[in-house]
Amino acid sequence: MQITKDEALDIAKQNISQMFHIEITDEWDRGWKVYQHRNFGDCWYITLRPAFSTGLCSSHLMVISRDTGEIIYSGPANDEG
Repeated sequence: MQITKDEALDIAKQNISQMFHIEITDEWDRGWKVYQHRNFGDCWYITLRPAFSTGLCSSHLMVISRDTGEIIYSGPANDEG
């Protein structure tokens, strides 16, 4: 019997911390290159980087408003290099 799509997603979610190095801060990193970042306001900044990589790649940046919990940005941090 094969696992379902939902079961596969659950497995991935259970192992995400092992697959990625995750950091969270409330301070903007000047190494991140995101258009109009000055409009983000009071936010949490979460970065995800592959725990292992065979090449140069950008971190994934998620910006969450501290006031509303809204995801304001989710995409590349453009910090490779």
